[in-house]
Amino acid sequence: MARFRRTTAKGNSYLQYVQSYRNEKGQPATKVLGSLANITDLSENEIERITLSFIKALGIEDRFTMNKYQAGKGYHYGTCLPAVAIWEQLGLDEIITKALPAKVKIPVSKISLIQTANRFSDPGSKLACYRWYGNSMFSQLKNFVNFPANDKEKLHTYYRSLDYLCKAKDKIEKDLYYYFKGYGMDNSLVLYDITSVYFEGDQSEIGTNGYSRDQRPDADQIVMGLVMSRDGIPIAHHVFEGNTADKETVEEIIDDLKKRFSIKEIVFVGDRGMLTMDNIGCVKESGNNYIMGMYKRNRRIINFLMSKERMIKTDLEIQEFSYNDLSDDLKKEYHESVRFIACYNPAVAKKTKATRQKNIRLFEGMVKTSKLESELEKIKETHYKLKSFLSKYHLTKFYNLKMIRKSESELYEMSVLKNSAAIEFEAGLDGRYFMQTEVDSVKLDMEEVVSSYKSLMKVEKAFRIIKNEIDICPVYVRKETRIKGHVMICYLSLLTEILLEKKLKELFPELDEKAERDKILKKSNRDDDDPLTIKTLMEELDTIRLVPLHINENQNPLLISTAIGKNIKKVFSSLGIRNSNEPKRLRIEQKRKRENEDQLELFF
Repeated sequence: MARFRRTTAKGNSYLQYVQSYRNEKGQPATKVLGSLANITDLSENEIERITLSFIKALGIEDRFTMNKYQAGKGYHYGTCLPAVAIWEQLGLDEIITKALPAKVKIPVSKISLIQTANRFSDPGSKLACYRWYGNSMFSQLKNFVNFPANDKEKLHTYYRSLDYLCKAKDKIEKDLYYYFKGYGMDNSLVLYDITSVYFEGDQSEIGTNGYSRDQRPDADQIVMGLVMSRDGIPIAHHVFEGNTADKETVEEIIDDLKKRFSIKEIVFVGDRGMLTMDNIGCVKESGNNYIMGMYKRNRRIINFLMSKERMIKTDLEIQEFSYNDLSDDLKKEYHESVRFIACYNPAVAKKTKATRQKNIRLFEGMVKTSKLESELEKIKETHYKLKSFLSKYHLTKFYNLKMIRKSESELYEMSVLKNSAAIEFEAGLDGRYFMQTEVDSVKLDMEEVVSSYKSLMKVEKAFRIIKNEIDICPVYVRKETRIKGHVMICYLSLLTEILLEKKLKELFPELDEKAERDKILKKSNRDDDDPLTIKTLMEELDTIRLVPLHINENQNPLLISTAIGKNIKKVFSSLGIRNSNEPKRLRIEQKRKRENEDQLELFF
């Protein structure tokens, strides 16, 4: 009987055409009829093509019939692989395990990896993640994680892992910080901002009502603070009570940076409202410095700076003023080392002016069509309608609304007075923003101060990722440790996405997200060679599934991957993901070697 077989010699694999027979002693034996090819570096598809070509060349198609496979359900595969690769290259399995007490028996690192990968695939509650596991590649990995047989206990393992992850948070962040520092992370400038994270329900152990940045004033919330390096690497995160003000968190952050990360001298960059005079004192006393955004409507100092600008040249994009430029009254309020940077963006100024003028026209048109003299109830309705419009479009300070009763009458009239001075002042602020710092100009000139302040946009972008893509909100868990564990999972997911996006920019230096987005809108199908954005990457990764092909009930299924495009293969290769289209041979190469291991083998 003739058949094909694979054999190995001197580290290489070969495809042979062989015949089975019995020798003179009646024992089974095999005779090599032909050695077809060295298949060491060939894919399964290429091996199959060689085999079919040989069959056709010999004209023996009738002797061979292709197995009839039945495809099983697809498992999430493409969205999981980058998370697995980055997890391995950061050595997070080792970092997390080392941060836990020796008595912890559940595989916290592996369950945390599952939950992190889930945020990229189908983010939801921990119960949803528990269900998602059965639809992901992780459920097909041999010996990846041993869950309890009981479903209730299995689900509880997810919650317990959050408890342990919360307690290990400080050590994990510290190890990651020194890992990135070893690769040259710039820690001389620290970016910091906070956002709110709301809950569903009202039984959270640490949720309170406070100023909501999610337009959910009805919901309990926590406040999350995020510390990032200048190049956009998340260094640490903090969880505060939901009614904590921005300025109240600064002292704790500075103390943590000093004690946990041994950062002795930094420039602390904060947005408007983050750095009060008390906080500036705290920053300075700790031997650090600051760059602070200023409220444009702090009329006294801003009016003075704008008057100085006009004396020089109004349309200069960057101007700097020192302590010596201040009036005698203002000098009493500031230290001699203070510097003020005034910036002007003409494009933003033009856009802001056009928007304000459009909204003013709409409001005044509404006034003309409104009944301004009537009974009290109807005038109240008019007042509410006009006031709501002013509030919605930030025009409240431009108009004064009053309800006035007409003498000896039951009628009332609505008085609408325009504040032209306020409009003129606001117009002078169009396209302008101001910064205050005490960093010496030898260390940072005014252009570098502006660049450093603009880096805060990386924190704002990180919050958008956490809320819109990783879906940190709403929070469904109730216990304090599990809430903080959930935030830690989102923090690890953010870190993964930021590193993935950095990798994309390395691979596709021509990448322009807006241009790419416009191109996608114009084209129904994206070419395989088009550069990827993080958004289109995630969309494409979500189409890549792990599919089992069943031959019969007694044989293990053959696992294959759905099609993987050239650009995705390029991304996978840069992440150390090898043989992704052949799941049986899949492996992750590690940049960070541990003991004698160079790579992680994933045996399905």
